[in-house]
Amino acid sequence: MLKKTLTRNVYDCSAEDLLNVVADVKSYSNFIPFCSDVDIFDRYLSKELESFSACLSINFKFTTENFLTKVSVDRERSTISIIGDTKPFKSLIAEWSFIDQDKFCKVTFSLEVSFASLIKERLVSLSFEKVASTIVDAFERRARD
Repeated sequence: MLKKTLTRNVYDCSAEDLLNVVADVKSYSNFIPFCSDVDIFDRYLSKELESFSACLSINFKFTTENFLTKVSVDRERSTISIIGDTKPFKSLIAEWSFIDQDKFCKVTFSLEVSFASLIKERLVSLSFEKVASTIVDAFERRARD
């Protein structure tokens, strides 16, 4: 299993703004470099909690993979949880938290992933830290825009 946790202080963005950008999964294909399409279904919405399923198309170097995730957005706690267990993953767990500080928002992104294919896991492990950082960078840019 590959694991990475990144914590960043993001200036000029509130926790609410950053949470809204990460929660807008339908828009991922507009700004996440390797995401080409997103389908949202089974949506449940209340004042504090939102949950839905998302099918994402991800472009790896020479192939496109589709996978299903369950997303939970907790606006009261300023957290987002994403889980998946469909190919190409054996297991995918992503956790986001957003905490307003004095002059910045503290963002923590934790990612644990294992692939159904050992070959894919080894290939991704070579650039796993860069992939995690690229994801967080894309969200920061989107929130500032």
